[in-house]
Amino acid sequence: MDDFKPIHGHCQCGSVQYRVNAPAREYYHCHCSICRRRHGALFATYAIVDHDALVIEQGEDALRSFNSTPGVHCQFCGNCGCQLFARDDSQPDIMWFTPGTGDSDPGARERERHVFVDSKAPWHEIHDDLPKWHDDAGYK
Repeated sequence: MDDFKPIHGHCQCGSVQYRVNAPAREYYHCHCSICRRRHGALFATYAIVDHDALVIEQGEDALRSFNSTPGVHCQFCGNCGCQLFARDDSQPDIMWFTPGTGDSDPGARERERHVFVDSKAPWHEIHDDLPKWHDDAGYK
């Protein structure tokens, strides 16, 4: 992505502010029950970037962590509760950020996909043509 410009973002209350200095490797919409509950939404959207590309510019001391599953640390603002980041001990070179908290278009639609679609809310239908990863069978 030659015309990439850094993405700036923040939590709802503005206590935590961050910058992403490189394009995301991929984007995914997670339909698992853990993400649905954590976000209070039909699915959660994440972008994956190199660990060094994500810079917390303000409010690192306001971040709190919750281990949603063993080794997966979700980071949220301790003031407003907004989830911002996640990291997985098994993949220390990457970070996940929630692109919905960004102030600009993160681009790179060609690397967008749905994951854990077998766990999606039963009343929700996926109406796009993005690749879909099924819980136990991979992509279909």
